[in-house]
Amino acid sequence: MLQNVAFPERKIMVELLAPAGSYEGLCAAVNAGADAVYIGGTMFGARAYAENPDEELLLQGIDYCHLRERKLYMTVNTLLKEEELENKLYDYLLPYYRAGLDGVIVQDFGVAHFLKEYFPGLDLHASTQMTVTGVDGAQLLKEAGFTRVVPARELSLDEIRRIVDETGLEVETFIHGAMCYSYSGQCLMSSMIGGRSGNRGRCAQPCRLPYRVIGNGDSTGYPTAEQFRNSRNTKYEGKHEQPLYALSMKDMCTVDLIPELLSAGIASLKIEGRMKRSEYAAGVVHIYRKYIDLYQEQGDRNFCVSKEDREILLDLYNRGGFSQGYYHLHNGKSMMALARPNHQGTQAARIKNIGKNTVSAIAAEELHRGDVLELPDGSSMTLTENTAEGSLFQIRRQGPSIKPGSILYRTKNEKLLQELSGSYIKRDNKEKIKGELRIFEHSPAILKVEIGHFSTTVCAEIAEPATNQPTTPEQVRKQMMKTGNTPFVFDSLDLWMEDGLFVTVRALNELRREGLLQLQEQMLASARRKAPGCVPQKANIPKERNTLQKKTSDLETTGYALNISVMSRVQLMAVLEASQDIAVDTLYLDTTLFGNEAELHTAFTNLSEMIQSVKSAGMRCFLNCPPIYRYQERSFFEHPVMRRLMAMLDGFLVHTIDELSYFRAYIRKADCGAVLVADDNLYSYNHRAEKFLHTYGVERTVMSSELNVRELKQSGRAGRELIVYGYQPLMQSAQCVQKNIFGCTKVPGFLLLEDRKKVRFPVQNRCAFCCNTIYNSIPLQLGGYRKEIEELSLAFVRLSFTIESAEETRQILKQYHRLLFSGNGMCDEMPAGTRGHFKRGVE
Repeated sequence: MLQNVAFPERKIMVELLAPAGSYEGLCAAVNAGADAVYIGGTMFGARAYAENPDEELLLQGIDYCHLRERKLYMTVNTLLKEEELENKLYDYLLPYYRAGLDGVIVQDFGVAHFLKEYFPGLDLHASTQMTVTGVDGAQLLKEAGFTRVVPARELSLDEIRRIVDETGLEVETFIHGAMCYSYSGQCLMSSMIGGRSGNRGRCAQPCRLPYRVIGNGDSTGYPTAEQFRNSRNTKYEGKHEQPLYALSMKDMCTVDLIPELLSAGIASLKIEGRMKRSEYAAGVVHIYRKYIDLYQEQGDRNFCVSKEDREILLDLYNRGGFSQGYYHLHNGKSMMALARPNHQGTQAARIKNIGKNTVSAIAAEELHRGDVLELPDGSSMTLTENTAEGSLFQIRRQGPSIKPGSILYRTKNEKLLQELSGSYIKRDNKEKIKGELRIFEHSPAILKVEIGHFSTTVCAEIAEPATNQPTTPEQVRKQMMKTGNTPFVFDSLDLWMEDGLFVTVRALNELRREGLLQLQEQMLASARRKAPGCVPQKANIPKERNTLQKKTSDLETTGYALNISVMSRVQLMAVLEASQDIAVDTLYLDTTLFGNEAELHTAFTNLSEMIQSVKSAGMRCFLNCPPIYRYQERSFFEHPVMRRLMAMLDGFLVHTIDELSYFRAYIRKADCGAVLVADDNLYSYNHRAEKFLHTYGVERTVMSSELNVRELKQSGRAGRELIVYGYQPLMQSAQCVQKNIFGCTKVPGFLLLEDRKKVRFPVQNRCAFCCNTIYNSIPLQLGGYRKEIEELSLAFVRLSFTIESAEETRQILKQYHRLLFSGNGMCDEMPAGTRGHFKRGVE
């Protein structure tokens, strides 16, 4: 089982960062060997349902870490609404800031802006929820004052190495634990389906549910919105799969990659798991501590992970085995847990014989009283006695699905959990200190204690000539070594004592207590801060009009103009035709219309004519950039032909911090006057986030789809854009449903995911950049809320076309023009839709 690891003298080349879902978990992780922990408080953390400690406990946790020369990072990694940011965040963070909080993990640009202003000297770490996918985004965040970045889990080791080498930022990456199907920060599935937003720490994990995958196998053709709607009641032409966990990923395990991770210059190796039990954090930290230290001591020589340690990690949690994440693999079926979404455990026994009421099984490994075995029918049983490996044991027969040869899996290893609890939870590992004690007649006793660069000396008159039996040095040493429930233990105590003296036990205790107390206070004081001098006042957010000039008469009557985004040629042609009668300010051309990099040379004429046709129709032409921006996308935009096409465009609709950074630099260098628009998934939940984006080149922002109309009025300045129609993206993923279920065809197209309620979600294969977008099953429809929309002081409303046919595009465009501009009321022929969060909002 567990082997005790003697931690070497700490020469930290890399930080081992552990999750803490509770105060107990914090202590367990530190005791097991973590260099730092990350934890949430009672507010604003991405794990709202963890046993997050209250203020008093979390302050104790900060002290607990600092007394053991560890660090504590706090998660403020959700999106904050206006009132939360301006009236709650400061008071919430102030006690932790003063206690010496080591850093804050942040998702919200507005939170970052706030912390830089009101909490000077506090390190900002960019959460993986920021979807940083390369050097461009990391460089912008460095410019904004971030000291560390946690890039998207989907990055390869080469991509991570480039961030390290080219930015100089600390890079923190996940090395073990659960993985999301979607890029973190780009998932609205839980939010849109059930109102529980991952961006607010309340994800309901719809990716762990079963889905039936429906498609053509070869993924040819673009089904229309009408076909998707009709598919609820009619048989869809294509291949049908039985329900499986098509979006559930295996947990990551990279213990074998430790040499590569450290060689890449990664500063912090992060374990996921704030929702798991304390024993999980302790066990995983124990294993990774062992092999990090092994590599630091011996290098590649003899670096090999034992079978026993692999089994411990599997015992703690796995979903049908592990993957090594995306470090060496772009995507693939081997990363998926298609058969089950939860803990599988280890193969514990095999059924041998089946009797009338009992079943005989042979233990495949040593089993213990209290272990839980899972039977083939999904039920479980708890063992009442120990069983040796290879021994025959009997269990009560519980169902007809048990057959000879069936495997029983152990989902709870009671002995392992007890060992972890005893080693790291119930027993507090103490910090070793050095001491010197001098006791002589006619002078005060002097005790010096030190740890690292901390040292303190205390004196007291405690000795007197002995009248009877003198106190021996051995008695003094024994008493002084009793450090009790302090965080310290004497590693050495040098003692000089004159013969013939008497010292009371009480005097020795008081001397030791005072010395250790002063040492503790000195260590804590070194991290503490004074309260910031600047205290925020309640925000009074001014309403400002966007400075862009609008060229439409509609703007004069409604206050906003119409923008449209299209994804197909037929949609483009429908909009061009309708623009003769309907004023459209800006047309966003999706990157899918431009094909892939290999097609650019031959397609240049057609693409340039496409752009020119938009501008000739009196519209501004913007590029709707890819939903995710990585090395493939950068190469695409660096292509000489694409550069010529980009020079013809009026602006760019960007979705990530990396795209913002890249196109800001492009516009500056090209001096072309193009405009940057931040789409709704480059979140501006509050006015400070909007201010942050404007500081870094954004001309206007698109309102968040997770705020209700009241919150939208509070969240920023006037002159923004609101999406009023469209199938909303629920997930952006590096995985590919087509590839994982049917095989890769390299042909773009759509599949369907059908959930337990027979609701079907379109899945788009973006083959040019090898990724997927999952859309909502019904479109957002805000056409009936003209009054509320006008009260938002918008500059633009937008119709977002994705899977619509040419005829559907024409009809919807005409309907929305009547609804939002001419005021003819709701159209009877308007298809079913959702108002999203426009009325309800998220928790």
